[in-house]
Amino acid sequence: MPATSPARGCPPMARVLPAVLVTALALLLLAAMFWAWRARNKRQTAFHRPLEAPEIDARGAELGRASVLYVATTTAGEPLDRLTIPGLAFRGRGTVTVFEQGVSLIIPGEPETFVPRESLRSVGTSTWAIDRVVETGGLVRFDWTYQAATGPAEVESYVRAIELGDATRLIRAANAIVPASQTPLHTQQEGPSS
Repeated sequence: MPATSPARGCPPMARVLPAVLVTALALLLLAAMFWAWRARNKRQTAFHRPLEAPEIDARGAELGRASVLYVATTTAGEPLDRLTIPGLAFRGRGTVTVFEQGVSLIIPGEPETFVPRESLRSVGTSTWAIDRVVETGGLVRFDWTYQAATGPAEVESYVRAIELGDATRLIRAANAIVPASQTPLHTQQEGPSS
C-alpha cells in the first residue's frame, strides 16, 4: 500500500502541535483575564451602585463641554487601582459636560455618570493612570467623593480631551464649581487645581 503524501493527507504533526499549543495558551490567557476581572468585581462590591443623574433642568447652566477619551476611575492616590463603578468601569470615547451643579460624563453604551458639585474635591492634570501614559499634564483628573456602600470613598477620574484647548476649558469650568472648602487629598496635582 503506497504511503499518503503530506500534501494530500492530514497535515504533519509538526504543524498541528504548535497550533494546538498556541490556541491552548490563548484560551488560558483569556480565562485568566476573565477570572481576574471577576475577582476585582467581587472585591469592589461597595462600588456597584450607579450614580443617579438629575434631570437636565436641575443641573443649572452649562459651563463647558468637551469630547474626551475616558481612561479610568481609580482610588485617590492609587492611579493603578481601577474601580468598577457602573458607567466608569471601561475605557471609551465620551463627552464631559460641566454644569453649575456638577460634572456629567457620558460614554455611549454606559449609564451616565453625574458627579454633584458638592462631591468634587479638586480638578487638575496628570501624566499617567492605569496603562495610559501621555505628555506632562495630558490627562484631566477629577478628584471626587463616591458614596460607596461602605461609606464615602475618595476617587479620581481621568479623561483625555480630544480637541486642543478643551482640557484647559474643562479645568477652568470645573474649578469654578468646586466648593471652596474642598482641598486635594494628596499632591499628585500637576496642573491648575482648586
